[in-house]
Amino acid sequence: MARVQPEPGGDWVHLGRLGFRSTQRVRIGDIPGGVAVATWPAELKPQAFYLYGGGLGSALMAAATERGWTVEPSPHLAYHTAPGARRLYMRPSIAPLDYAACWEDEDALRRVGNHTREDVERELWPWLKQKGFADDGDDIELRRFLDESLRRRPAHMRPGLRLRRVWTSAEGTELGSALAQTIRSEFDAVFATAHEPTLSSAEIVGQGRCVDCGSRERLEFDHIIPISKGGSNTARNIELRCEACNHRKSASV
Repeated sequence: MARVQPEPGGDWVHLGRLGFRSTQRVRIGDIPGGVAVATWPAELKPQAFYLYGGGLGSALMAAATERGWTVEPSPHLAYHTAPGARRLYMRPSIAPLDYAACWEDEDALRRVGNHTREDVERELWPWLKQKGFADDGDDIELRRFLDESLRRRPAHMRPGLRLRRVWTSAEGTELGSALAQTIRSEFDAVFATAHEPTLSSAEIVGQGRCVDCGSRERLEFDHIIPISKGGSNTARNIELRCEACNHRKSASV
């Protein structure tokens, strides 16, 4: 059954300035029992055309699954600037590689983007049901979306994905200070299949500036409470400092 769901809350890092073309944002945050990294490829039309039109979606999903990421198809209807609670998310029971193959088809890809309300009702929604992304029981959710959220706006068909990777507390303890580099390396390995640039570690925490002086030069990950003094390998206990400020802090701890 499709259902309207909000996007998870949190702080996002926008990847466009790094040259990413398949996904716009990444989030790292603490969860009960560990740290999670999440990203949402193919949410917007240019991302979808790059990923599926270039035949890269299948390779991305295969790499993510192989490396222990959870890959969840997330097709949805929205309007421009729609908050999560105003979108119609579908949760189809379809394997990720089958989902990618669907959108890599030229007939499916042409449906990504803007539709009038009338087009949604007459053509797009029946097609989504035919593909198994929705069913007759979801018609009431479509009607609610059209009447309460969309109204007379154009609807955007978004063939999105949800990618998520969790490192447990035990894994974080074992990795120690290498946790941040491991997260970056795993993200890079998955998105290399989509010919994306590497993710700068400086973009994961603090938006790439030293928390003390604001410098973007010679940045290092720093544990707020050192591991030796009982600090944890969680996102809340990691921040960025430049080399000079990090040395000053270490000398004072």
